[in-house]
Amino acid sequence: MKAFPKWIPLIPGVIAVSWAAIMIRACDAPATAIAFYRMFFSALIISPLAVTVYRKQLKEFSKKTLSITILAGFLLAWHFYFWVASLDYTTISASVTLVTTQPVFVAVLARMLLKERIGARGIIATILAIIGSALIAGFDFGFKKEYLWGDILALAGAAMAGTYLFLGRTVRPSVSTFPYIYVVYSVSAVTLALILGVSGDLLAVYSGHDYFYFVLLAAVPTLIGHSLYNYTLKHVAAHKVGISIIGEPIFATIWGILIFSEIPRMTTVLGGLIIIISLILVFSQKGQ
Repeated sequence: MKAFPKWIPLIPGVIAVSWAAIMIRACDAPATAIAFYRMFFSALIISPLAVTVYRKQLKEFSKKTLSITILAGFLLAWHFYFWVASLDYTTISASVTLVTTQPVFVAVLARMLLKERIGARGIIATILAIIGSALIAGFDFGFKKEYLWGDILALAGAAMAGTYLFLGRTVRPSVSTFPYIYVVYSVSAVTLALILGVSGDLLAVYSGHDYFYFVLLAAVPTLIGHSLYNYTLKHVAAHKVGISIIGEPIFATIWGILIFSEIPRMTTVLGGLIIIISLILVFSQKGQ
C-alpha cells in the first residue's frame, strides 16, 4: 500500500486559513474586538489540554524563552489588530496579499540581528516584495485614499507577524509546539483585552452573529489551519511548508469574488503576482 503523502494536510490547512478574511469581513464588530475574541477563544478552547495533557511541558520554559514567547504573543496581538483593521479599508485580495509578505520581514530581521546571509535570491525577493507592495498601494491611493490606509495597515500587520515568526525561530528548538502556541495565544488575548479596555469596548456586548464568527475564526483558521501547518513541519521541509502561504491570498481572493462579488483590480493581481514570486524566492533558498 502506498504511503500517505505527509504534505497532504497542507491543502486543508491553506484552505482553512484562507477563510479568515471572509469571516472577518462578515463580522459587524470593530477590528479590535474581532482580533481579541479570535485569540481569546483560541486560548480558551485549548486550555483544558494545557492544564492536563501538556501540563508538564509548560515547565519547559526558561526565563529567557518565556520572555521571548511573551514578546512574541504581544507582537501577534498587534499583527491581528492591524490586519483585521485593514479589511475595513481595503479589498480582501490586497489585504491578504500584502500581509503574506511577512517571510520577507523575517529574512531582513535575520540579516540585521543574526547576521544571516540573505544571498542574491533574498535580496531580489525583498526588492520584488517592495515593488509589488508599492504597485498595489500606489494604485490604491489613486483609486481611493482609504484603500491606501488599509494597505498600510496590512503591511504593518505583516511586519508584526514577521517579527513574531522571527522570535519564534529562536524559541522553538527548546520548547514544544503546544506550550508555545498556548502561551502565545494567551498573551495575545490579554494584550488585545488591554487595547479593548483603553478604547472602552472591553465590556461591549455583540450580536450572536458576531460571536458565531468569533468562535469560527478561532476554530477554523487558527486551531485547524495553523495546527495542520505545525503538524506538517514535523514531516515536510520548512521551506516547502512556507511556500504553501502563497495559497492563502489565492483562495481568499476566490472566496471574496464568490461571496462578496469583490473583483480584484489588475494592479492588485499584478502586484500580487510579483509578491508571490518574491515569496517563492525566499522559501526556495537552501537552509531556509
